[in-house]
Amino acid sequence: MWERGAPRHRGPLHRAAAGLLAAVAALALAAPAAAVPDGADDPDMLRPQGVDAQGMPLQPDGLAGPARGLGRPITRMQILARAAIWADAQVGYSQLKFRKGWRTDCSGYVSMAWELGRNHWTGDLHQVGERVDFDDMRPGDMLLYHNKSRPRDGSHVVLFERWVDEPGGDFVMYEQTPPSVKHRTWSDSGYNEDRYRSYRYRNVIENEAVWYPVAGDWDGDGRVTAGAARPEGETWRWRLSDDPRGATTDADFLFGDVRKLPIVGDWDGDGRWTPGTVDLTGDHHDWYLSNSLRGGEPDVRVGYGDVEKAPVVGDWDGNGTFTPGVVDAEGDVRDWYLANSLTGGDHDVHVGFGDVDKVPVVGDWNGDRVSTPGVVDAAGEHRNWEFTNSLDDPATDTEVSFGEVAQLPVTGDWDGDGFVTPGVADPGAGHEWRLSNALASGIADTVFAYAGAPAAPVDPAGPAPSPSVVPRPWPSESLPTAVPGSPSPDTAPPVVGLPGFPLPSPRPTGSPLPIGPTPSPADPTAAGPGAVSPAPGGQAGASPEPSASAAAELAPPPGGPLLDQPTVLH
Repeated sequence: MWERGAPRHRGPLHRAAAGLLAAVAALALAAPAAAVPDGADDPDMLRPQGVDAQGMPLQPDGLAGPARGLGRPITRMQILARAAIWADAQVGYSQLKFRKGWRTDCSGYVSMAWELGRNHWTGDLHQVGERVDFDDMRPGDMLLYHNKSRPRDGSHVVLFERWVDEPGGDFVMYEQTPPSVKHRTWSDSGYNEDRYRSYRYRNVIENEAVWYPVAGDWDGDGRVTAGAARPEGETWRWRLSDDPRGATTDADFLFGDVRKLPIVGDWDGDGRWTPGTVDLTGDHHDWYLSNSLRGGEPDVRVGYGDVEKAPVVGDWDGNGTFTPGVVDAEGDVRDWYLANSLTGGDHDVHVGFGDVDKVPVVGDWNGDRVSTPGVVDAAGEHRNWEFTNSLDDPATDTEVSFGEVAQLPVTGDWDGDGFVTPGVADPGAGHEWRLSNALASGIADTVFAYAGAPAAPVDPAGPAPSPSVVPRPWPSESLPTAVPGSPSPDTAPPVVGLPGFPLPSPRPTGSPLPIGPTPSPADPTAAGPGAVSPAPGGQAGASPEPSASAAAELAPPPGGPLLDQPTVLH
């Protein structure tokens, strides 16, 4: 099966994952055949993993804890871009150290690249993957070897990048192995192919089985309602409901490259939330924001935030507009870096809040119109929420237990009273939403199903003109009553709109911010990888965009299996 004399490639394709995919057929360097290549690793090299005697993987708090399964949906381009960050930085191998919340051994590396809910190990990574035939491996898939006789230090896992030549032959891979991350061909490693099995991440974005719940005030009436984003070809399909129980789909449009993370927020302060996407590759996040519910090209493009930090959005200064932020996972406490404009540059607010092992969320928890941080844990049976009402000297002001761990956290002002409260959306077949109207533990106030069904057919005579929309007044103000109107939208993640992480409640109309330029499973021990078991819109200075050939590489194979849904975001 393996072509030991196959061509090799070690070109600088780390950050531009698209370049890696597009150049496959063009790159070939001859290498002499050898049974075991010079400089190959000892196939029996010890690679200790951070796991205790009970098979529980170590987490950033230094304690062993169960891995919590899938993370948010992710594209193949994003997986390779995340893997490349550690390769560029030459992150050293250690089963006891962590980099931004991720354990720096081989299984922690794959957990990071796939952006799973928590750190896994080779004994449970198969649970978040589905078996694929070796010849069908695609960028971002993994090859897993779990050694039953020496599971903690005799096992290994690598990430597939691309075939060197024909499928089934040699391939280029990323792996975390002593002394540090390597980007090389399989034939250069000397590994025994009979030990490894190939898996595909269950939540890789390839078809419409991936479901992103989003929530926002789509019509400007002051109440946050449900929505969903799904991949459709190379673009996100957005379906949004203005009904508090998701009884209708009132907006249905295409917007944003599926290789970017969907988000929502009120970018221009008109009281209505609209879509955006965030690029997760390159040196910094590139944000593409729309001020309408019509699709098409973004209205605002801005570069902000370290790409290794999770994107969030909120109204950090209470002026009625949502602006970017990023959240770090270094150390014990999450660091939040928040901007009050859409012009890029440095942050305006830096605050520390929340355990690094918990998921960031954003909301106006006390009704003062200012978005502040929150975190949600992924341990136990129920989700535990912690909120702060301050950006100056944050402390936990409220703690709530609401929703099950298997359900995605969402937040919003569900009843229009000016306070953002918790909710959960079930990624299972029913797509059930359970929403609370108070910052109190207990049962849901509203329960309904909304998966994002297509909108009703449009009248052939054409749609009626949309009346103007006046944002709903806050309780303390005397403003005209809202006029109903038709609609006119992160990652971990956690931002308004990061699946499961919609942003805070709507604000009264404020002065729009200036538009700025963009700176730029089965038993894992069976033998053989061949065995099978039961945004557009790039701009100068932005991160490289995938080429047409790269897009073709990423297209799902005909008849590909449906993917399972996410269970937790990181």
